[in-house]
Amino acid sequence: MASYHKPLSNLFYTFLLSYLASFCLVSIIEAQKYGGITLDLIHRDSPHSPFYNISQTYFDRLSKLFHRSNSQLIQARLIPDGGEYLMKIRIGTPPVEILGIADTGSDLTWIQCKPCYECYNQTSPIFDPKKTKTYRQVSCKSRQCSYDGSLFCGSSNRCKYEVSYVDKSYSMGDLAVDTFTFDSKSRKSVSFPKVVFGCGHWNHGTFKKMAPGIIGLGRGPLSIIKQLDKSIDGIFSYCLTFIDSNATSKISFGREAIVRGPKVKSTPIVRKYLDTFYCLTLEGISVDRERLAYNFSINSNSKENSIDEGNIIIDSGTTLTYLPREFYDALESTLVKTIKARRVSSKLRAFKLCYEIPKDGKFNSPPIVAHFRGADLELPKRSTFYEVEKGIVCLTLVPSENLAFFGNLHQMNYHIEYDLKNQKLNFLKTDCSKPHYSR
Repeated sequence: MASYHKPLSNLFYTFLLSYLASFCLVSIIEAQKYGGITLDLIHRDSPHSPFYNISQTYFDRLSKLFHRSNSQLIQARLIPDGGEYLMKIRIGTPPVEILGIADTGSDLTWIQCKPCYECYNQTSPIFDPKKTKTYRQVSCKSRQCSYDGSLFCGSSNRCKYEVSYVDKSYSMGDLAVDTFTFDSKSRKSVSFPKVVFGCGHWNHGTFKKMAPGIIGLGRGPLSIIKQLDKSIDGIFSYCLTFIDSNATSKISFGREAIVRGPKVKSTPIVRKYLDTFYCLTLEGISVDRERLAYNFSINSNSKENSIDEGNIIIDSGTTLTYLPREFYDALESTLVKTIKARRVSSKLRAFKLCYEIPKDGKFNSPPIVAHFRGADLELPKRSTFYEVEKGIVCLTLVPSENLAFFGNLHQMNYHIEYDLKNQKLNFLKTDCSKPHYSR
C-alpha cells in the first residue's frame, strides 16, 4: 500500500518555508485581521506629555506654543523643534519604547543611537543597535539608499543620512532597518519588519531632551506612511482634541483610520512644493454669509484671479493658520465690521486681531468657513478666537509672507483621514474626546 506521509525532511522544509513566508507577511496579515492600529497622539503641552511643566501657568504654556508656531513659519517649517504632537513606537527585537515627535512635515524617522559621538541630552536611554537582533544597516547598493537627497554612501558600502535644518540643527548617522512595533489602543500590538529609519550618531541643535527623535509622517518615500503603504492600505487619520481637554488625541493607520458617515466631506490632496507636504486647494473663506475669494499664489506665472491648486499645506505640526497678507487683511476687515466688542492689542506679537472679553464672559464671533475644493470646513469657534492671555481673545489665523499653512487649531474636533491611494483628504466633524469618535 502506498504511503500518504511525506518524508520528515520534506515536512520540515515545507514548515520552514511556511514559517518564513508568514513572518515576512505578518505585518500585512495582522493589520488587516485586526482592522488597523490606533495610538495616542500626545500634545506636548498636555498633562500627559513629558514636556509638561507644572510650574508654568496655562497662559505661559500658550505663549510658548504660539511662539513656536511663529518660529516655524519664519523658518519655512524647517526647524526640528516644531512638532506639537508626540507618539510612542517600539523599535527592535526585543522592542525599545521611543517617544518621538510625530510630524506630517517630515519624511525620514530618525532617533539618537549608540555610539553617540555628538548627541543632545535625552531623558530616556539612548537606543543601542547592538542589543536588537533585527537591526541591519542599509548598503549603498540598496534601492532605499537612492530614495532621497539626504542619503549618501559612506565607508564599507554603508548608506548614511544627514538631515539639516535652517537653524543649524542637524542629525547624521546610519540608514538602517529594524522591526517597528505599534501598541494599538484598540487591538493587540502589531509589528512591521525591516522599516527604514535613521540611526543618528551625530545630533545637534534645538532638540528636546524628552524626545529622542522625529517620526516622519510625510508623503515622501522614506516616511512611515509610504513604507507601510500596503499594510495600512495607504490610509492614516487623526482626531485632535482641544489643548485643554483631559482626553488625548488619537492617530490611526489602516482600516481603523477610515472616516465613515453620511456627512463625510472630501477634498483632493495635491502634489506640490516638496514631496513631503500634503497640499490642499483653498478656494475661499466665508465670514457669516460674506465669501472672500482666495485667488492668491506664490507662483508668479499663475493667471490673475485664478485659483492656484495646492495653495495651502495642511500640517499637524503647525499650530496657527497662516494666510497670504493681502487675503488676511481682507478677512480681518470683514471680521472687524461684524464683531461688536472692544478691540485691544496682545503682548503676543503673532496676533493681529484681538478683543477684550466682555464682563459677562461671552465673546460672540461669526461662523468662519474654509472653502476647500469640493468641501467646506467650519472652523471650530473654540479655537478660532482663542483666549491667549487673561481676558483677551485673538484670531488664530494670521498673515504670512511665505507659504500658507492650515494649522492644527482649526483641525480640532475633526476626524481627518489622509487617503493616499485615492489622493484625497476626508474629514468629519466630531467630538474627538469621546471613545470610538469615528464610529
